[in-house]
Amino acid sequence: MQTRAPRASWYALAALSMTVLYAFIDRQVLVLLAQPLKNDLSLSDTQIGGLQGLGAALFAAIAVVPLGWLADRVDRRLLLAACILVWSAAIASCGLATGYWSLLLCVAFLAAGESGLSPVVYALIPELFPERQRMTANFIFYAATILGSGAGIALAGAVIDHIGWVVPLVPNGLFAGQTWRLVFFVVAVPGPFLAIAIGLIRLKRRAPPVRAEAVAAMPQDRPEVLGYLASHWRAIVGIFGSFGLALMGAGAVFTWLPIILTRQFGLSPGAVGAGMGAAIAIGSITGLTVTAASAKFLMSKWGAVTSIRLSQLGYLGLALLTPLYFVARSATEIYLIAGLQMAAVNCGNSLLPTVVQSLAPAGLRGRVFAISAVIATLFQVISPITVGLLSDHVFTQAGGLLLSTITVGAPCCLLAAITLRFAEPHVLQTADQVKALSNVA
Repeated sequence: MQTRAPRASWYALAALSMTVLYAFIDRQVLVLLAQPLKNDLSLSDTQIGGLQGLGAALFAAIAVVPLGWLADRVDRRLLLAACILVWSAAIASCGLATGYWSLLLCVAFLAAGESGLSPVVYALIPELFPERQRMTANFIFYAATILGSGAGIALAGAVIDHIGWVVPLVPNGLFAGQTWRLVFFVVAVPGPFLAIAIGLIRLKRRAPPVRAEAVAAMPQDRPEVLGYLASHWRAIVGIFGSFGLALMGAGAVFTWLPIILTRQFGLSPGAVGAGMGAAIAIGSITGLTVTAASAKFLMSKWGAVTSIRLSQLGYLGLALLTPLYFVARSATEIYLIAGLQMAAVNCGNSLLPTVVQSLAPAGLRGRVFAISAVIATLFQVISPITVGLLSDHVFTQAGGLLLSTITVGAPCCLLAAITLRFAEPHVLQTADQVKALSNVA
């Protein structure tokens, strides 16, 4: 039995990490360009929220189901490469948008392409790494994901601030007065190169299909994935529902903070990108460091529930920190709170991918991660839109956008901690059953 991953597996992990960084740059460009999009395309806050909610999360939830199904049946490398090409073409198309609906269509394809990233990668990692190195690989990829969110917004802001360097290379007058259109084309360029890098990944083993013995404890009058869900729905809904609530709360904060900073303090997109990028990166590194130390220390005390309880504490910390934005009087104070929130949420979430992998047999992993994305994004769909609606129609006074953000963010994160606490025994029971069935298979 293989006990150590070959060099090709570490190349694959590096390529996958670069891919998630690229995905974050695409997402953050839309956030940082919200104000010029609002001005030039006459968008309301509700429509801006709709781009992040309806346009991104809802279409991602729709697309991830067939992509998760494909991830268990076709070459996952080729599937991911195709997803990259789709979303890079979609981000370029955003530069051609003439109004809300055309921009929404482009964002929908962008979200659909990116939705394949999580189920494909987390189903692919067990093919690349033996069990003893799997948690390390998951942790590294998760760290790249979180650090990528900080680096992504910083790089996106740098591209926006320095797009003038590229303007002389395009025909005169093509983007006169609307250089934000050129930004989308520039950001799309790395896509094809990353698709090639993913296609070059070498695999030595493939996850086996689920055998009859491995689903013996599931209802046999249903397809295997439905039988699995029927047997373990409490664990699935509990862990993914809590994660969805946390995403809803965190999304309400981090989707709108760059816009709040731009409006309230008059900062440029580049300044916001650098500030938020630093806050997210420093907070993430702190959170990941605390995670590693805490998990090692608490494992002897909490055992298998360590990662779940760290997540509970992270969500609780995220909830308690959100109201502090009320008293922030400068951009620096906002960056500080944002950094602390990133540290809190990462104290638990970095360990969750390994937990999720333990909840399903190998041949169902792609679909289980797809289901997790659907459940999570059902909450994400309404988060930015709810904040936008509250800002446009309820809290219409100065500072109303910040008040709307806090009103949505804090309760959702608190509910996430409570939900995960009640789901804990069901998650442990499912993980034990799946491990036993895998040994039989």
